[in-house]
Parts: sequence; structure tokens; C-alpha cells
Amino acid sequence: MSNNSKWTRNRFVFTLCMLLFVLLITQPLWGQQGSGQKAPGFFNFWKLPRVWMSAVFSLIGLVLLMKSWVTRNIRLISLVVIFFVFAILSILPLGSFAKGMSMHPSPLCVIEKPFLFLDRGRGIPVIFLSIFVSVAILTMIGNKLFCGWACPLGAIQEIAHRIPLPKKLKIKLPFRITNSVRILIFILFIILLFSIGKSIYPYLNPFEFFHWGFGFIAVVCLVVTLIAAMFIFRPFCYVICPLGLFTWVFEHASLVRVKMDKDKCTHCNICVEKSPCPTVSSILDEKKSRPDCHPCGRCIEVCPENALKFTK
Repeated sequence: MSNNSKWTRNRFVFTLCMLLFVLLITQPLWGQQGSGQKAPGFFNFWKLPRVWMSAVFSLIGLVLLMKSWVTRNIRLISLVVIFFVFAILSILPLGSFAKGMSMHPSPLCVIEKPFLFLDRGRGIPVIFLSIFVSVAILTMIGNKLFCGWACPLGAIQEIAHRIPLPKKLKIKLPFRITNSVRILIFILFIILLFSIGKSIYPYLNPFEFFHWGFGFIAVVCLVVTLIAAMFIFRPFCYVICPLGLFTWVFEHASLVRVKMDKDKCTHCNICVEKSPCPTVSSILDEKKSRPDCHPCGRCIEVCPENALKFTK
């Protein structure tokens, strides 16, 4: 086994152990609020259609990426299917399956709601832990697979970014700025919640639109997000999403990710120019910490030397 493979494996094992350790020491905080009926267990929630469908879509994405089969057109088709399955299917008359596909809790709520329960001195329903762990595992198996291949808001942002505009209007914000803002928003959320009991995320959460209640704030959040997405790749993901922040951390332990073959790369920078995200430069520089990579496969597709692969 190569040193690089050993490092990847060890990083994965260490991060998984740390995740399990944190879950163990916080176990007294997790519980179910209810009427006294026996609460569903941790793994029962993985039987929800939205959870196992997320795993299926993520693993399909993993195979397509590892085979280098993700072209621009295939990616567009996949984005449309992702949005339909995870945002629209829940409102169709498909019985319990559709109910199990509903946006409850949303990816943002998976992070926000546990803190709300803590602020109110209540046990945290285990569904939040269950979904969070499923997302973390998918992220560590293949670089941010959940965000790239199972998140409807991410999908519709990518679709919006494909709207043709003059090249100069397509902006790649520096990751040090977007990630700093994302971290500061999360810190501000914690400070305000535990000081005055108010959360700022309901005013920043376009996922609420996919409850299909058409509330004013939800509509405004989605419209602003999509307008921004025309100019900036996945702006909500990079600037606001708290789950995106946590998966960015877990992404550093991914077993499979985009890697460069030094012997093949000619440093033509076509992948940097053609890719919509700010991540590729860090991949070429082989940085251990790099911006979020929502594995869209674009850099792999456009590389004329086949120097980029989604691999171990």
C-alpha cells in the first residue's frame, strides 16, 4: 500500500473514531420527546426513503465519478433527477414512500434544531443524530457525495449557475472569504441562540421553500439564492449552509476524492478555467485542506491529459 493510501485510510479511521467518540460522550443529550410510545431506534431512521435514497444516489454518483463517466450533459440530467426526487416527489400521491421523502428535517435543520432543543433544556430527537451520521459517512466515503448527489438545493443552484451569462459575470469568490463568513454565521447563531433565544437561520433558509408552504421568507430566500447562483457557484453552500460547513470538515477524511496524477498534468489550467468551483487550484497544488468539492466531475471531464481522477 502506498504512503498516500495509508494516509487516506488513517485519516478516515481517525475521523470516524472521533465521530463515534463525540456521539458516545454526548449520548445523554439525545432522546425522543413523545407520548410515551417506544421511540424509533437510531438505525430505524435509515429506513426512511429520503435516507436510503440519498445513499443510493450518492453511490451512483461515486461509481460514475470513479469511472470518469460524468459529462456536462450527464451531470445536468442528474441534477434535474436529484431535484425532482428529493424536492418534488414528496408532494406526489405516493403514500408512505412520498411521506418518507419529505424535507423534514431539512439539511440545515439537522444542524440547527439540536441546538434549539438544547437551548430549551430538552432532549434532542435521535432523528437529527441519525441523519447527520448518515451524511457524515457518505461524505467520508466519497468526497461530499451527499451534498453533490442528494441535495435538491445544491442541485437547483448548479442548474441556475448554468444559465448563460457573460463570462466576466461568473464569479469565483475566494474560499477564505466565503468560509470565514460561513463560520462567522454559525458562531453568531450560537451566540444569539444561547443569549437571547433567537436563531438567525430561519431568515437564511431556502430549504423551507421545499416544505411547499410558500411562506414569504422561504420564497425570498430561495429567489435570492437562485439569483446569486447565476453568478456564483452554489453560493448558499459556500457562504451559509451549516451542514456544508460540517461536511467540509469531514471531507478531509474522504476515502475517495479528486486527485491529480503529477506525471500526466501539464499545468495547462484548463480544469481551473472550465470548472465552476474554487477548488481545483488547491487540488493541483495538492493542498491537504482545500475548498468544498461538490463532486460535479467537471474538472475530470475537461482535463485533456486525463490527469484528474476521482479515486483513492
